[in-house]
Amino acid sequence: MGAFHLMHPWFHRRDISSRILNVTDDEPVWHWTRPKPAGTTAHHVVADGLGRCSFMLAWGKATRGIPIDPVPLHDRASIFAPRNPPRVEFEHRGVEFKSRNEVSNIKTTESSGNVVVHMVHFTPEMVSEMKSRASVGASRPYSSLQCVTAHLWRCITKARGLDRDKLTKLKIAVNGRSRMRNPRVPEDYAGNVVLWAQPTTTAGELLCKPLQCWAPWRPKWMTDSYFRSFIDFASSEVVEKEGLVPTETLVGCPDIFVSNLKGIPMYDLDFGTGRPFLFTRSHPLWEGYVFIMPPLCNDGGRPSYPLQPRHGRLQGLLLLSGSGR
Repeated sequence: MGAFHLMHPWFHRRDISSRILNVTDDEPVWHWTRPKPAGTTAHHVVADGLGRCSFMLAWGKATRGIPIDPVPLHDRASIFAPRNPPRVEFEHRGVEFKSRNEVSNIKTTESSGNVVVHMVHFTPEMVSEMKSRASVGASRPYSSLQCVTAHLWRCITKARGLDRDKLTKLKIAVNGRSRMRNPRVPEDYAGNVVLWAQPTTTAGELLCKPLQCWAPWRPKWMTDSYFRSFIDFASSEVVEKEGLVPTETLVGCPDIFVSNLKGIPMYDLDFGTGRPFLFTRSHPLWEGYVFIMPPLCNDGGRPSYPLQPRHGRLQGLLLLSGSGR
């Protein structure tokens, strides 16, 4: 609390009665209360955003003496049991798994002093205009997430000034809760049901083609069959025999990694002192990691994205001007 007070001298200590929520991977999640904060740590291997939120909402009910119904589940063994016999219908080597040597050779971020975090607010009008441009010729409009993500991918790639033949990936989480059907994943499952879509193209093609070519990035083939195939492969002897490890998710230029936190109901969290007035998270110094945050009010969204300083000024101009065809 003292550190927060020093950073924000215009707050009086007595005024901070509650409710700053900061979410990170591998770092504490704080819900400030009077007189003590409560915290937890989380890792994506254990729980995704919805899973950890389900747990924390139940935790909040417990502190207030409210019955927890339904109780969050974490029964991996029954929900994600491999099929017998296993049916690996998709390629998972090089996608969700790589050899240990490949992963250890991945270059992560450059030094933290060379990364600057930028934030931008997309108003409903800006998002609506994006959706209108992106959905030209489509049978139905693309979602706000699809359009904003495609727009950011193009803007960040342009700001980086990549060579036209340079490959760039959009890495984005795909939630299996709505896709897995046999059996279905309980809505209150407090674990991880996320795999990563990784559409890839060259910088030249990404920038030459209009927005509507990239809005439909969501892979139609990531259905129940794909998730079940992944479970069968991950549970097989092949992973250990070949020395495979989960694919590294840290990113850097020329790729971007999008984490959508907008649909996670963290504003419902209450440990007895009221709901948080701000839900945010710290920003790991990984260049190209984009967080789409829920708005402070019902007014668009707040993506933030770390970039190298040499990209920053152009990046801000591109995003604020709604650049892109």
